[in-house]
Amino acid sequence: MSEKEQEQQQQVFNILAQYTKDLSFENVMPASKISSDKQPEIDAQIKVEVSETNKEHGIYDVALIVNIQAKIENKTMFILDLNYSGEFSVSGFPKELMGAILYIECPRMLFPYARNIVSQAVNEGGFPPLYLAPVNFADLYQQQLDAKGQTLQ
Repeated sequence: MSEKEQEQQQQVFNILAQYTKDLSFENVMPASKISSDKQPEIDAQIKVEVSETNKEHGIYDVALIVNIQAKIENKTMFILDLNYSGEFSVSGFPKELMGAILYIECPRMLFPYARNIVSQAVNEGGFPPLYLAPVNFADLYQQQLDAKGQTLQ
C-alpha cells in the first residue's frame, strides 16, 4: 500500500450529531394586524462558528447561527434567532484544508435543516413560510478571512 493510500484511509469526515441548540421566535406584530400590501423587508444574517470540543479525537462543534428580522413600513413583524449545530469528526486532512472543511463543508451539510426550521418557525408564527436563499459558504468564509487579513487556500 502506497503512502498516499495510507494517508487517504486515515482521513475522517463524519457528522456525529446535529441539533437545534437554540431557537427563538418573537412575533412582534401578528400577521392579522398588518394592513399594508407591501412586501416586508427581510434582514437575514448568517454566521458560522467553530469550536474544537475534543482535540485528541478531532471532534468539532460547528454552529450555523441565523438571525432574521422582518419589518414592514419600519415596524418589526418578527425576529427569529436560530443556532443549529453539528458535531463533526474531522481528522487526517492537511492543516491548510481544515478551515475550508469546517467553515464551508460542515455548514453546507447543516444548512438544509436550518432552512427548514426557519421556514416552519415563521409559518407556525402565523406568517407565510420564509425560505432562505442558498448560501455560498466559501464566500462567507473568504469574508471572515479577509477581515483577518488572510486568504482562502
